[in-house]
Amino acid sequence: MRKKLFKKKFLSVALALVLSLTFAATSYAHGYTYWTSNTKVGVGHFAYGETAGDSDSGTNYSLVQRFNYHNNLFLLSLRGSFGYVPATYTGATQGGTATTGNVHYALNNFSVGAGIDPRLMNGLMQNELYLSLGDMNHDFMAANSSFSGGATGYDESYQVKYLSLTYKNIYAFTPKVSNVFKLEYLDGFNGTATTKGLHGFIGDYFIGNNLEFNLSGENGYTVAEGARYRLTDNLSLVGDIYYSALFFKHSNTSNVFYEPSSMTHQYGVQIGVHYDF
Repeated sequence: MRKKLFKKKFLSVALALVLSLTFAATSYAHGYTYWTSNTKVGVGHFAYGETAGDSDSGTNYSLVQRFNYHNNLFLLSLRGSFGYVPATYTGATQGGTATTGNVHYALNNFSVGAGIDPRLMNGLMQNELYLSLGDMNHDFMAANSSFSGGATGYDESYQVKYLSLTYKNIYAFTPKVSNVFKLEYLDGFNGTATTKGLHGFIGDYFIGNNLEFNLSGENGYTVAEGARYRLTDNLSLVGDIYYSALFFKHSNTSNVFYEPSSMTHQYGVQIGVHYDF
């Protein structure tokens, strides 16, 4: 059986091209970024990157939407992302022969959160701290693949509910330049994985239809560091570098996926534009 979507014991190399629009009700103090007590922020990203691992590699495309509402100290956040990765899979073996196939992933993630957004230093430093409840669904689809041992294409679906704690700091060094830092921790629960549509051997194991098992130990984190450069009062260039990791364990009840733990590592660069009004 292939290493799972999350089982990539590697550092994936990603170069992300992001186009983002942020909509905000904004006021200014001495030319520095300063948001009013009631602020609506919407962010849209288009991301491009490269992902590679010990079992599959491909180019990823993703669309990320975020909406924030600030009311004095309080913050509401709604996020959603959709990703697609056409890839080539090489990993499982049958009789010592590596198998290959054309595959693709569908990566979806939704969350809603609430927290606080205290402003310090007369508004020059913005802080966001919020807790989110989310649901991620990662599908690995190899319907057009064929494998040694007679197995045909199949689908795998991973679904994990989670709580995440996010901290984001934006500090205006000058009227034009702000530093942006983000740190997020994710703790998952009720994770499941399902295999559908596969008949035959993958590796040493025979796979049938609609196998399902539980996950445990789902957790992960993301860290990002970037900057915002103001071109006008409303338009800025933005960019960051990021690193993320996600871990989980398979249940002992699985009769197929004899992989006790799995992990994903990814890092990359995001660039784009930011618009306030």
